[in-house]
Amino acid sequence: MLPDVRQMQVVRSNRWPADPFGAMTNRSMLSSKGSWPVEVTMSAPAPLSPWPALDYPTFVETQHLLHMGLQAIGKLKLHEPFQPQWAGVALWLTARGLTAGPLTSHDRTFEVQVDFVSHEVSCATNDGRQDRFGLAAMSVAHFVKALLGMLRRVGIATRITMLPQEVSDRTPFDRDDQVRAYDASMANTWWRILLRTQHVMRTFEGTFEGKTQPIGLMWGTFDIRMALYNGKPATPAPDSDFIRRNAMNAELIEVGWWSGSEAYPKPAFYAFAYPQPPGIEHASILPSAARWDSAMGEFILDYDRLVASERPDHDLLAFIRTTYEAGARSAGWDASLIGSGRPT
Repeated sequence: MLPDVRQMQVVRSNRWPADPFGAMTNRSMLSSKGSWPVEVTMSAPAPLSPWPALDYPTFVETQHLLHMGLQAIGKLKLHEPFQPQWAGVALWLTARGLTAGPLTSHDRTFEVQVDFVSHEVSCATNDGRQDRFGLAAMSVAHFVKALLGMLRRVGIATRITMLPQEVSDRTPFDRDDQVRAYDASMANTWWRILLRTQHVMRTFEGTFEGKTQPIGLMWGTFDIRMALYNGKPATPAPDSDFIRRNAMNAELIEVGWWSGSEAYPKPAFYAFAYPQPPGIEHASILPSAARWDSAMGEFILDYDRLVASERPDHDLLAFIRTTYEAGARSAGWDASLIGSGRPT
């Protein structure tokens, strides 16, 4: 967000302030004669809400464009060595958006980032080459063409499959030519929710002493999730496809957040244990707004209920903690998997 020019104060001075970090000051500016420094002091930007409201029906057009575009970026990670339970495929959060992290192309390294502050997609390589394209209303086909063109311009030769994953609409990326709206404000809002969700997840994850995966955006299902494992194998369901066979082959408890879908048209947090232990649906969980959804086979906490809370971080942490306890007790997990969350 650009500062309000009405709140900017231009001060001419023949000395620097005693406290060099007391204000946001650009000290490289000089007068036309180069003798008197010009200090431009800007007021601090207004704080952003960590839990902004998100309306699924308003977001749905932008969500489709982002979902398919991020799937195309995520598919670049499939060229990297496989990690159990797809631990390596998530997109990681940054202070400005999402990143695929360092990727290898022959003897070069490159990284693709999506910036939800300046609203652009960029690629940088380890030999100094860079390129980018802006995010705006466009079709999925245009997004993917721009992505692959950007990679070619920095000398990265790679291919991805054009079929979307884990969605009902299997229209190939390069044939999805309907122009979709891109609401920059809502894209930024969605990403900020991911950031705060990750922050609270990490608070609980720090107490878990079993196997974990890095928290990130699972681009197939378009949700951020925290997966916790007790170290025991599990048998995937008989009708599991390739993705689920390699994801659900270990006992786990998962907590996540998604921005909504046709089947559940509102943002919500979810939690489940796999395999689903008998009786878990009868467990008491917090906060009081959370519930067991029998159709989905998961605990659900609607996002708008968290936004309305006086202590949203506290309530989300309570949801994570109590749903973990419900799953762990019902499935007979070792109680020692939970520690203090502090170094000794």
